[in-house]
Amino acid sequence: MAGKGLEGGARDPLLELSGTALRAYMLLLRSRRPMGVRELQHRLGLRSPSTARHHLERLVELGLARRVEGGYVAEPPKTGLLRAYIIVRGRLVPRSLATAAFTLAATLAYAVLPGSDPAAVAVLSVAAALSLLDAYTAYRAAETLRIDSAQQRPS
Repeated sequence: MAGKGLEGGARDPLLELSGTALRAYMLLLRSRRPMGVRELQHRLGLRSPSTARHHLERLVELGLARRVEGGYVAEPPKTGLLRAYIIVRGRLVPRSLATAAFTLAATLAYAVLPGSDPAAVAVLSVAAALSLLDAYTAYRAAETLRIDSAQQRPS
């Protein structure tokens, strides 16, 4: 089935989503508890519960959500674009943020050591800056996805 993985030409499940289904997924990702059909219908401004159920079942079919007691919960993606993120308190946080923080801390620690080589500090500073830029870019991409999905009109 398309969207289950990236091997064999299958597409990223996130690329299978647009409009209301994407908004539903982002809402489930931010939710810290199961969400029922009626709650999703209300929060997305949908006209009928059957429309909400359709989008939730589409997410289940793509492996992006699962049914639990009390409704549906988002499944962290196992492949594709969103693998570059972890979900912290309902927010997408770039995995590269940990690398950037470590690189920055190591650079600062080395820079304050007596007798540290200024050339090495400069190289480490560039590496730290690039790591931070990568993490920031990934964060902005996630925010754009969140904002874009929030601005879609209900169907």
